[in-house]
Amino acid sequence: QEAGAPSKRRAKQHCHTLCVEYGRILFKCLEAGAIGGIGAIPGTLAAHGCDCVKIRQQLTGEGILRAIASVYNGGPKRTGGTTSPSISYFFSGAVPAVNQKIATRTPMFLVSSLSVQYFENSLGFAPSSAAFVGSGVSGYITGFLASPFEWQKVLVSQRVDSPAAGKGCLRLLSEAKAHHGYLGGFLCVGRRFHAAGVRNAIFDSTFFGVKHIVEEWAQSAKHDYKPGDRATYMCNLDSFGSGLAYGVAAISAVCVDYVVDVSVKRTYASGPERSIPSLGVLQHVVRLLSKDGFRIFRGLSAKSVEFGVSYVITGFMASYISRGIAILT
Repeated sequence: QEAGAPSKRRAKQHCHTLCVEYGRILFKCLEAGAIGGIGAIPGTLAAHGCDCVKIRQQLTGEGILRAIASVYNGGPKRTGGTTSPSISYFFSGAVPAVNQKIATRTPMFLVSSLSVQYFENSLGFAPSSAAFVGSGVSGYITGFLASPFEWQKVLVSQRVDSPAAGKGCLRLLSEAKAHHGYLGGFLCVGRRFHAAGVRNAIFDSTFFGVKHIVEEWAQSAKHDYKPGDRATYMCNLDSFGSGLAYGVAAISAVCVDYVVDVSVKRTYASGPERSIPSLGVLQHVVRLLSKDGFRIFRGLSAKSVEFGVSYVITGFMASYISRGIAILT
């Protein structure tokens, strides 16, 4: 018994160490989810006007000035409706847009953090490789699940004439079943959702990978430079570095996933009563490029501004949320 006592103590210490480590990882993941969900609200509202202009350009290939004028004038008129110019059209679809971003970014940051921790700690990936690979896996899941909110956002913001527009996510599914049956409705919805999942996998992989690289650079700058008021400098650099990392990562991801995003938006520009061609994501992208050429990139500047603004705000929010959680705990 005396000989077995040290081994029991070691086993209890090992169990305690594992519980503390897994608790730390879980807390870090929950913090990331809170940052994504809370930071998405002001970021989305601040950038929604750019989102409306971007979607208009992606659907029509218009130049940015004409797209701004089209949004201001109310875009396409629904059957039996009239429109008059109004600044309020730049906020059309803001509610489903916020719902989409909360539904996307809360699990985006949470699931990405869990996935990255798994690839890094269990599979032995390097931190940067884990950020790219793990976030790609989680990105597909969150993009697929948040697709109904994005579909409603496009229908409402672009005033698409569809019986499902603005009627909630379940109405999309019921309309698809009513017009195409169970199998046809599943394919009608599933093809759109799969494309959105692929798009988000590309975006999240690029975003979190680049973010990790920029944050490492910011950390090295913080340790190398020693000004007089170090405490104030550290606080400001943490906020600046966080906002910079989020902004640079978002713009990089926008450039990488843009053509796939155009493909997704084109499929969402019609209601569930209309089916889409049974093409793979890559086939659809190739068809768009051959048809529109460089016109397909006309919404890239608007999307870069939209995501830059949105994620910089989320980055600043991340710094203050982390600081607040640290104070509370």
